[in-house]
Amino acid sequence: MSSVVTPTVIFADIVGDVGWLGPIAGVVGLGVLALMIWQFGRIRRQYAEDLAEQLQEVSDAQEQARQAAQEKEAVARESQAKSEMLATLSREIRANLNGIIGSADLMMDGALKPSQREHLITLRASAESLHQSLNDVLDYSRLETGQIQIARATFDVRQPLIEVVESLSPLALLKDLELVLIVAADVPLHVTGDAARLRQILLNLMSNAVKFTASGRVVLRVETTPGAASGSKAGGTWLHFSVSDTGAGIPEELQSTIFDRSAPSDALSPRKFGSSGLQLVISKRLVDLMGGQIGARSLPEGGSEFWVALALPADPSQPPAPPPPEGLHVVVLDDLAASRVAVSAMLSRIGIDQDATDTVAKAERLLRDAADAGAKELVLLLDHSVARDSGDALARLVEPESAVRSTRIVLMAHNPDDVRLNTPKFPVAAVVRKPLLRVEVLLEALRMPAGTRILPPSASRTPFEAGDEARPERRGPRVLVVDDDAISRSISLQLLQRLGCVVELALSGAEAIDLARRIHFDVVFMDCQMPEMDGFTATERIRIAAGGKAPPIVALTANSSDADRQRCFAAGMCDFIGKPVRQAELARVVKRWAPAPRAVAN
Repeated sequence: MSSVVTPTVIFADIVGDVGWLGPIAGVVGLGVLALMIWQFGRIRRQYAEDLAEQLQEVSDAQEQARQAAQEKEAVARESQAKSEMLATLSREIRANLNGIIGSADLMMDGALKPSQREHLITLRASAESLHQSLNDVLDYSRLETGQIQIARATFDVRQPLIEVVESLSPLALLKDLELVLIVAADVPLHVTGDAARLRQILLNLMSNAVKFTASGRVVLRVETTPGAASGSKAGGTWLHFSVSDTGAGIPEELQSTIFDRSAPSDALSPRKFGSSGLQLVISKRLVDLMGGQIGARSLPEGGSEFWVALALPADPSQPPAPPPPEGLHVVVLDDLAASRVAVSAMLSRIGIDQDATDTVAKAERLLRDAADAGAKELVLLLDHSVARDSGDALARLVEPESAVRSTRIVLMAHNPDDVRLNTPKFPVAAVVRKPLLRVEVLLEALRMPAGTRILPPSASRTPFEAGDEARPERRGPRVLVVDDDAISRSISLQLLQRLGCVVELALSGAEAIDLARRIHFDVVFMDCQMPEMDGFTATERIRIAAGGKAPPIVALTANSSDADRQRCFAAGMCDFIGKPVRQAELARVVKRWAPAPRAVAN
């Protein structure tokens, strides 16, 4: 029988043959086992150390995140506290400025000595400058914290431009500067965009030009840019706004950094070209937010020009132009070319035949040519400075034996009081304040019959004034003013009364609700910050109580932020006026929301 050979048998044979290798194999096996145990321990220790290190890193990261969150929360609280402090400070300053600027406007139309009027103009100009500085600080703070949003709404592109020029007129009059507003005839009037930000940008640029121009003129112009008919990539027509002056100009080395707040400027201080420099920085950032472009350059003939290009979609339903008087021909006589362009563009837009010149002799020839061509009515739109220097020649122009003796003269004057004090040597049909800003004021003046009647300044003329003693007495809108501040109530009362309004006053939201329940008002002007019941609550309760017959409620408040505006509209208010209030703004709102004046039975 054969035996079976297995590995065990073979190993036993080998060990039996080499017996001395057994102890060595055991030692080696134990060493290998020990090495494996040591290696395993080392790996465990390394793993534990790595795990502890990772846990420490996670813990450190969590602690850093917690500290960062705490710091961020602290910064947010500090920022919120600063914003609330600035908002409170803004309300207080605006409320006081409302009394200063409003009182100055009311006094301006009174009988004053020349020195008193000059002091009053200085006072008002200083108040406007303080108001602008306040706006600069607030807007810079909002831009730094990303609080400013760009709105989109349809507006009349002329309105913010007019408001800019009107607000700077007192300072320009004080410095004997000529302000000119030119709206090209092909500019669409109703566009979509942010009217408030456009006004702010142009006010910043325009106020700089007025402040730093010693003599001459400042021209605000809007026109379509070349190739604008095709529109922009954003879908709007490119409009080009420019502010040019006759000041010192801008050094070439400053033109690339003038909008940069951080640019080094010892010799080239922005103080020379924009107060603290904030206005230009703010304008640049706002233009960027609106997707536009901004720049500056020196003009070859002297002075500087700041320009802004914005894409503003035109509203397809453009308002129809008011019908011009038939058979009327106007000759504009002004020694300033920019002023002639401005008035001619306004006349062209409303379809009135016109010519423009800078001398009396040329004006006479143009009037004669128009009469020969069949014009039924001739009007000479005359600058007061030309009238003052060429009074004798103009008097001969309207003499009975003159070929154009039937010409009516409408005088344009920066200060109509000068005309009252220095009566011209020739009959004047009307006097309008220069610069001419509003089409309706120009049309009213052009329709005046020949004689010596003089219109009051356009800024103080009421839209509800009858203008003719033969007409029946007319009653203006009934208006409610709600304000807890006595000075603000008094200013609003007097300004609205000058607009022909019948005014009631309420000192609180609760009193306003009671009056609105008993009396029908055409417009309610509502302050927002009042004790016990604020304007938002009062507005909501008036609207609920009246149902669908609630009167238009307009915010009249020192709160000026975008959030404040949105809150007003959310509460049911239909319009917004910020303090300090101006009569032109009140007139705009009353004209928009109030019904036409009513005849009163005798």
